Amino acid sequence: MKNQIHPFFTGLFLVVLLSTINLSKIEAQSVRVKTYYSEDWDNWEADGHKIKTVYSEDWDNWEYQIDGQSGRIKTYNSEDWDSWEIIGSNTLRLKTVYSEDWDNWECGDLRLKTVYSEDWDNWEVTGNGVSIRIKTYYSEDWDNWEISGDLSSLSTEQKAAVYFIPIFVASIHKQGIN
Repeated sequence: MKNQIHPFFTGLFLVVLLSTINLSKIEAQSVRVKTYYSEDWDNWEADGHKIKTVYSEDWDNWEYQIDGQSGRIKTYNSEDWDSWEIIGSNTLRLKTVYSEDWDNWECGDLRLKTVYSEDWDNWEVTGNGVSIRIKTYYSEDWDNWEISGDLSSLSTEQKAAVYFIPIFVASIHKQGIN
C-alpha cells in the first residue's frame, strides 16, 4: 500500500485551513445605523461610530467619530443643503447631482442614489468597485437603517458620506423640512 493520507487528517487539515481564512472579507458587511433614542434626529450611532449635529436641530453642522477619527460635515454655504464638505484628515465634497434633488448625490468617485425616485427607504452606493445598499429596517422607519456591502475600501470621510446621506434625508424629511 502506497503512502495515503488518512481521511481524518485530510478533514482536520481542511478545518484548520478554513478557520484561518477571514470570512468577513468574503461576506458582505452589515452596519446598523440608528438614532440614540427613538426620533432623536440629532444623535445617531452606526455600530459604535457616532454622527450628531453640533447644536440641536442645526442641520447645517454635524460631527462624526468613525474608525477612531473625528471630523465635521457642514454645508458649503449656510442652509444650502445641496453642497457639503466632509472634513477629516482629508476634505471631500458631497453634493447633489441636480439642485434640490436629494435622490442623487456625488462624493468624489462615489454615487449615492435612491433605488427608485423619491423612495428614500432604499439607496445604493456605487463607484470605484463599491456596491453598497442602504435601506430602512421597515418601510418609513426613518430612525433604523441597515447598510450592506463592503465598506473596508472606503476612507473614513467616504464612510461618513455613506452614513450621512440617509441620516440627513431622514432627519429633514421627518421634521417636515423638505
